[in-house]
Amino acid sequence: MEKISWTDRVRNEEVLHRVKEQRNVLHAVKGRKTDWIGHMLRRYRLLKHVIEGKIAGSDRKTRNKT
Repeated sequence: MEKISWTDRVRNEEVLHRVKEQRNVLHAVKGRKTDWIGHMLRRYRLLKHVIEGKIAGSDRKTRNKT
């Protein structure tokens, strides 16, 4: 971006002004939201079934007992 040393005390707003950028809050919120739902779907299997609509049956492989 700009040649700003990490030891310089420059506010984020000043850096964004120098590079002619604006903060996009909605984009950041949507990104965090999708990251969160992906994290929840990996962690909680029941939530995944509820969101995806998979309620009947089982997707686990079971071993036949004979």
